[in-house]
Amino acid sequence: MSIYEYFVKLHRYLLWQTKKIRDLERRLHALEARLREMEAQPRTSIERIEYKFDQLKVETLEGTLNIGIAPPGASGTIEDFAVEPVKTVIPKPEPVLLRPIQEKVAAYLNGEASETLKRLEQQYGRRLDDTYRQFILQDIARQTDERIRFYLQEKANHGYVPSGDRDEAVENEIFQKVKADIEQSLDAFLKHLPSKEG
Repeated sequence: MSIYEYFVKLHRYLLWQTKKIRDLERRLHALEARLREMEAQPRTSIERIEYKFDQLKVETLEGTLNIGIAPPGASGTIEDFAVEPVKTVIPKPEPVLLRPIQEKVAAYLNGEASETLKRLEQQYGRRLDDTYRQFILQDIARQTDERIRFYLQEKANHGYVPSGDRDEAVENEIFQKVKADIEQSLDAFLKHLPSKEG
């Protein structure tokens, strides 16, 4: 190889590198713009769920118990029947409908959700491998209990009082809301996922 051929080859290599660097800079600017856009979007937050059972629990029991009439001169007999204040604490029960809804959501995540994810991949022209799909669905699974509790509390705040038995209509209603939340989050995630170009 002559020195001329060497410099021609070196020149071509430098041109290729320059083109590659410009391409990478362009992609970096596009990613920075997308990051700024995503940071500007409002984030969804799940409010803290508080159970209020003030109407159901007895905090203090005070007063005196008078049975009959005390005879004259019998001092202190009424005080003998006085009831000492007692504090009763009732533990917060696990909502009756929580477990059945959790089971429905888990079944959805283990079955239909992966098909929904694949459909959204096609819709947005993205390609995820199975490991990444599993990671996404596991991440969502960790958040579903909080959403179920949120919807149960919302139902309770609107006057719903569950009976001791299962209420399939309410189970299905809350399951459908959680399912819609899952599908909406998958859609938003894939819509904003950078495509693998170049």
